[in-house]
Amino acid sequence: MKMEKTDSKITAFIVFVLLVLMSQNIYSQSRTLIIKVIDSVQLPVSNATIRINQKERLADTTGIISTILPNGRYRITVTAVGYHNITKFLLVNNDTSITVNLRSRESLLQNVIVTGSRNILRNQMSVHSLDMEQIQKLPVVLGEVDPLKIITLLPGVKNGGEASAGIYVRGGGPDQNLVLLDGIPVYNPNHLLGFFSVFNGDAVKNIEVIKGGIPAEYGGRLSSVISVNTRDGNRDSVKFSGGIGLISSRLSLEGPLIKKRASFVISARRTYIDQVARVIAPDSIGRNGYFFYDINAKADFAINSKNALYLTFYIGKDDFTFTDNDNDGPHRQFNAIWGNTIVGLTWKQQLSRKWRHELSLVRNDFNLNSQIAFSTNGFIFSSGLTDHTVKDDWVYTPATWLRWKGGLQYTWHKFKPGAGSANAGFQEFQSQINDQYAREAAGYVSADVDLTTRLNLVAGMRYSYFNQVGPTEHVIYGPDGAPTGQTTYYKRGQSIARYHYPEPRISLLYKLPNAASVKLSYTRTIQYLHLATTSAATFPSDLWVPVSRLIKPGKAEQVAAGFFKGFGNGRYEASVETYYKTLGNQLEFKPGAQLLLNQNLEGEMIFGSGRAYGLELFIQKKTGKFTGWIGYTLSRAERTFADMNEGKPFPYRYDRTHDISVVANYKLGRHWEASAVFVYGTGNALTMPTGRFVYNVGYSSRDQQPIFTNISQYDKINDYRMPAYNRLDLAFTLTPRPRAKRFKSNWVFSLYNVYNRRNPYFIYINANEDERTIQGKQVFLFPILPGITWNFKF
Repeated sequence: MKMEKTDSKITAFIVFVLLVLMSQNIYSQSRTLIIKVIDSVQLPVSNATIRINQKERLADTTGIISTILPNGRYRITVTAVGYHNITKFLLVNNDTSITVNLRSRESLLQNVIVTGSRNILRNQMSVHSLDMEQIQKLPVVLGEVDPLKIITLLPGVKNGGEASAGIYVRGGGPDQNLVLLDGIPVYNPNHLLGFFSVFNGDAVKNIEVIKGGIPAEYGGRLSSVISVNTRDGNRDSVKFSGGIGLISSRLSLEGPLIKKRASFVISARRTYIDQVARVIAPDSIGRNGYFFYDINAKADFAINSKNALYLTFYIGKDDFTFTDNDNDGPHRQFNAIWGNTIVGLTWKQQLSRKWRHELSLVRNDFNLNSQIAFSTNGFIFSSGLTDHTVKDDWVYTPATWLRWKGGLQYTWHKFKPGAGSANAGFQEFQSQINDQYAREAAGYVSADVDLTTRLNLVAGMRYSYFNQVGPTEHVIYGPDGAPTGQTTYYKRGQSIARYHYPEPRISLLYKLPNAASVKLSYTRTIQYLHLATTSAATFPSDLWVPVSRLIKPGKAEQVAAGFFKGFGNGRYEASVETYYKTLGNQLEFKPGAQLLLNQNLEGEMIFGSGRAYGLELFIQKKTGKFTGWIGYTLSRAERTFADMNEGKPFPYRYDRTHDISVVANYKLGRHWEASAVFVYGTGNALTMPTGRFVYNVGYSSRDQQPIFTNISQYDKINDYRMPAYNRLDLAFTLTPRPRAKRFKSNWVFSLYNVYNRRNPYFIYINANEDERTIQGKQVFLFPILPGITWNFKF
């Protein structure tokens, strides 16, 4: 009851702030200034920072900033990573619109640079923006670049270990991150069971990670927003680029559809692990193998100076096949194909000097199909989900000190929990879990207001709604929670379960002298979809399930505070942040729960709470021959379930007390550059048996002798730690002198796990039946691995 009263007070306060701001406006002696930042081929520069006198603002995704200024003369400086700075002097005595052309510092390769300089004066906290400049120069596994893996080198963002699919942000689970591709949710962001992400570095323009103070326009996940934006094509000429590595190749094509007005870009990638293996060992490999591919495509069209269309397309597939044709045994075969298909259309409008509008239509699919054959028996399984979404966003800037943003979002979900068919000889069996349907909607409004020249407030309110509807069938449960064996049928459109919640958001920024600031934030988030999984890796058996009568929405509240400081004339930036997060309705499965083809899936779940708190340090050097950053996180993450660990809190599996990352780049000369990455983390928590005891299971029917078995005994949950994880990676980049005017290339030589650290992938229990003792055995995955990649562009 106390928590509900506190929530109501916070919600009421933010609503009051928004209503007060709505009553404010200014008109006299103020002019509207619109600045559009473009590059040499007329493409918008979305990562531009515009300084007007001593105040900084950020361009939106279309490269536009709109502000209102009093009459006067202004010094305007525009900066962006990868471009030369430009300064203009402007007399403003009327409504004015200008276009700023930035000249690119063109380089063949792109590398992730954390753009921290904007964080000091940016009103949003707990955010890292990563621009793609020389990405191939960082050390990577087997030469395969993965932009999503870079964010795990930031404080507060962790992976689950070697080859883990999950990303864990401030104590949250892997399904609690809103992963977006050009604003479109990606349900399965991984290839190769989590070893690589679905994001091809050649197609990516920038990545933004928001860990706290999440803006009101984002919702549906508890812990973070990971927004990946793809780059636009070249509107001036046709360009080719790509790369060839040890396990994959990439190729991109871009060019104008209509010169200076419309462009396209297509990026494709495929691994050839299967092909190489069959050449090396054709007899043992046979038809076995694994590969993945993905294709990114984007087109943009400037209808006129105020209207533009953007089309985004992505398709990616994983294909795994195992066949055993042993002549001494039965024929066995397993095949699984899974992947995402995404298409989105966005219409962006600059309606006036004060109004901007953005409308998006999206379709999103994730599907899995698997087949198992054993002798004359077989099993086929398929599952997935489909989303249709419409988003409508508005931005209104009535005054220099006030900026409004609001919008509506609606998604129609179709969940396919699973359909299977099996055959045993001449008999065939079929099983299908009913498809499930749901409506998800949200509306939001936020105000960004300068209360004084030093104090900035962002107050937002999001209201979300979720409704599971028929047609479908649900199991009826008794008072004790056990299934009764009966079901209820819901007809098309009939409401099954309905939830709706306010989600207040508030952030404060106070600017200190000498390029420093203090920030505070409060965020409440709600999640209506859960990932049903029994493993850390995103294996194809994972299922997304909606909230229902028994499955409750996940909830999270987070408060955060931070200090940000720039020094050394902008060469360095440092920050320290602390946070405290509470989590509600966290999901776990009962021991032995069956996920596949289970009509009673919601009866297999238990729910509990959690909390996470920590301290994050970050320091970066951004210019000069030597660049890089150091990140450190001191944190704690816990879970509490009434039916687990005697109801006492226990460490979350991916609780990591200490987490350190060091990233360094050094320019050795005109043609050589060296990079290094070092990571260290406390080992994952896991539950280990503390002993074994003998149990009499009965007597032999033949001689009436007793039959005994050994049963492992457990004490507390997650009271054991795996060894600490640490690893050093190195890379050297050689950029030869170009032999042709347009053709450029380079070579990247990398070493993964330089000192061959035996980091455990998992631990299994080895039991000795005679001595009735147990011993943990560690399984290691990757030794030292060399990599080489050739990149080209023309």
